[in-house]
Amino acid sequence: MMTPLSGIDLLSFQSALKLSKDRRGLTLVFDPLRKKYISTTPEEMVRQLWIIYFLEILKLNSKLITVERAFKVQGMLRRFDLVIFDKSTHPVLLAEFKGPAIKIYQAAFDQIARYNMQLNVPYSLVSNGTMHYCFQIDDEKKGFLWLEKLPF
Repeated sequence: MMTPLSGIDLLSFQSALKLSKDRRGLTLVFDPLRKKYISTTPEEMVRQLWIIYFLEILKLNSKLITVERAFKVQGMLRRFDLVIFDKSTHPVLLAEFKGPAIKIYQAAFDQIARYNMQLNVPYSLVSNGTMHYCFQIDDEKKGFLWLEKLPF
């Protein structure tokens, strides 16, 4: 049974987002990892709230977090949303973000599991900003081992 993470209220970090407008009047959000302003899609806003959580609450080193890198899955080019590495640069957590209006269904877990077949990261996180799920893939049972807390 899917067990959501408890005690993480990402919406409480909205005031920490640095917003700006471009020449066309579109809203942009500053990404402290890429050190530039990014278009504010719903998925991007969720990613930025998580980045604030990882940097300011969990005090993770920004050099150990990577966003939007391309890689191949079954010969097709894909992009992961976020990966966190440990101090020896081994990937620890692979994250997939959806916009707040997107309900998290099995397809999101299948997507991150496909990505993880290529990346082989011990922990996975799926979040739409209000619901968050963290798990390990259990190869023996061919399923997920749900966590109630992040592995940090």
